[in-house]
Amino acid sequence: MLATEILTQQHHEALDLIAELQDASGTATTSYDSTFKKLEDALLLHMREEEEIYYPALAKYDEFSDLLSYSIPEHEAVRQYLAQLEPLSPSDDSFQDVLADMRAAIEDHADNEEDDVFPKSIEVLGEDRIEELGDEIENMKNAVNKRKTATP
Repeated sequence: MLATEILTQQHHEALDLIAELQDASGTATTSYDSTFKKLEDALLLHMREEEEIYYPALAKYDEFSDLLSYSIPEHEAVRQYLAQLEPLSPSDDSFQDVLADMRAAIEDHADNEEDDVFPKSIEVLGEDRIEELGDEIENMKNAVNKRKTATP
């Protein structure tokens, strides 16, 4: 599978989990905790895949010279949002505000990548290379999931 397809799918999955959390205000903490953990794990893995596999492959080309200058700070902002959300409950007043800000940041990031970066990366690197990057992403994901299931 192409790296761009995997990353796009992950964007949509993260936004779906955020929608679940937005609907969770005032609901059972266990359900919220489980959904938040899924979101946090998904976002942290996604950012790692982009930062360690996808972006370095693109950084070798002039067409993507400014990519890291804005993508890495966007990732840092998401990490900060996650840190702000972690101690909160969906019933906290600031929870929905922080979640909405994070959603907007992720939507902007995803739109930029899906509309501009991903199509250009296929054009510049070629579909075969983007598929190789997809294999690397899948391998990283599988290794992380294997470690998770191995730890009690």
